[in-house]
Amino acid sequence: MQIDLVRSGPGKVEREEIDMTEQTVEGAPEPAGAGTRPAPRAGLRVRSAQLRLDGTFEPPHLVVDGEIDMSTLPTFDEALARLVAHSRGDVWVDVEMLDFIDVGGLRALAATACRLGLQDRRLVLRSVAPHLAKLMDLVGWSQISSLLMLARVERRSPAPRVASPCRSAG
Repeated sequence: MQIDLVRSGPGKVEREEIDMTEQTVEGAPEPAGAGTRPAPRAGLRVRSAQLRLDGTFEPPHLVVDGEIDMSTLPTFDEALARLVAHSRGDVWVDVEMLDFIDVGGLRALAATACRLGLQDRRLVLRSVAPHLAKLMDLVGWSQISSLLMLARVERRSPAPRVASPCRSAG
C-alpha cells in the first residue's frame, strides 16, 4: 500500500509517496492553477480493498473507513504516526465507518494516545460504537487520560404511534 502525503503552503504543493505494499492509492489532487481543482490541504490518503484513510495535518483529522486487522495494521500505524508528526494540537480520528478493528488496532490507538499525552495533546475518537467503547474499557485503555472517546449518536426514527387497545371507541 502507498500513502500519499500532500504538503502545501503559499504557492507550493509537494507530494510524497511511501510504498508500503503492492496495493494501490489514488493520487492527490493537482496543484491550484492546474485545471479547476482547488489547492489540496496538507494531508494523507490511503486506498486499499480493506481500508480507506483520508486525513489532514492542519487540523489533524483522520477518517477511517473499512477494517483494521493484521493485514492493514502497518498502514494504519504509519498513517497515525505521520499524522501526529506533521500536526499540532489534538488529533481527531473519525471511526464512524470503521467496520472492524482487532486488538492490534486498539493497541495502536492506545499507544498513539499515550504518545500524544507526552506532548500535552489528546487523541479524540469521534463516533465510537458502543462495542468499541466497551472493548477499550475492558482492557483498561479507556482510562488513558489523553484519550477521549465521543460516542456514536444512533439516529432512530420515532416509533409509530399505535392506538391503545384499552381506549374505548365512541
